[in-house]
Amino acid sequence: MTILKGIIISLMLGCSSPLWSQIDSQVENLLNTFYTLKYAYNYKDLTMTESIYNSSHDGLCFEARITFYLDGQSWETSNAIGHNQILRRTRQTLDELSQNAESIHKWETHSGQHDTINYAMFLKPGTGNLPYQNQMINIGDRYWATGGLESINMEYIATHPNKEELEKLTEPIRLARGTLTYKCVLDTLAKATKSFNTEAYCNAIKPVVSQKGINMRKVHYKQDGNAVKDDEFFVKGNDEQAAGDTYGIHYIIRSVDIALTALDQLRKTTKDYIAQHPNEAFSMFNPRQNDYISTFPFLSSNTTTTVDNSESFTVFTVFSKGYYHILVLHTNGTLCIPTDWEIIKDYDNGEVKYYEKDVKYMNKTSKRADK
Repeated sequence: MTILKGIIISLMLGCSSPLWSQIDSQVENLLNTFYTLKYAYNYKDLTMTESIYNSSHDGLCFEARITFYLDGQSWETSNAIGHNQILRRTRQTLDELSQNAESIHKWETHSGQHDTINYAMFLKPGTGNLPYQNQMINIGDRYWATGGLESINMEYIATHPNKEELEKLTEPIRLARGTLTYKCVLDTLAKATKSFNTEAYCNAIKPVVSQKGINMRKVHYKQDGNAVKDDEFFVKGNDEQAAGDTYGIHYIIRSVDIALTALDQLRKTTKDYIAQHPNEAFSMFNPRQNDYISTFPFLSSNTTTTVDNSESFTVFTVFSKGYYHILVLHTNGTLCIPTDWEIIKDYDNGEVKYYEKDVKYMNKTSKRADK
């Protein structure tokens, strides 16, 4: 099951659109290696995020950020072996890319107990106009490739405590940390010039969320701006006094087979909609693999933003309390989703109404069946 899942999650962005073919194939293979480690083999010392978004500045873009690290009290562990394998695989790919890169800066030092490695490169020629000019920024001894049409950067720092220092350690420390970032402009003409058409998008995904085996619940969450504790909310704005009024639909999927099929369909339908409406402002999180445990929205867009008013549209895909969930939400103000949202019908400034039949079958201890 885990090997098969590793293959599934490594598939490219639906490839029905030529837009996705802009991503370098060697970078894609490296990202797929990270995906397999993270999702198929549950490698703990690795975080990763991806996003597709468009803006009035850059156009339609794909970005990836991977951080791999090593915590411990020694380099003589199985975790350290795995960490070094990741580093070697990453450096091998970067060295291969550098052979045909448009421009590259590579810098590393290995002095005493410390290692520092820095790669910064552009994989395509830049253009004469901002923001597509290739710009290599110097930060101390390091460089960062910014702008352009396709760039990749890596920063890596490691420390090797001596025997005396190791003996004094009473708890694990951060021995190494590497960060890889990649950006590719998929379409320079697909700038965000229009608000996201939520009605058209909801019509597009309607066949997905309306299929048999998916239960629908209307939900409403309201917070008037009074300070609340963080543990009262699954998602909450950064401002303690943030106020918001959210309404929408909560879809519950109890069957694993139906859930995995429907969520894949949702992802594909969303990417197809984006390809057909490239000038509508949006941001899509983790477009290449399902992430059901994050508080990051699967899809988000500010539909209206003025001095006095902010309206947004957000879609979440989450596994919680033994089931898969899709939240499709419209918000006036700041989005606030209360804790126990899985069984809540209405939340109004701390006053809660539940869907009683959901309370009975939601099991907090259930495990994801796709793991």
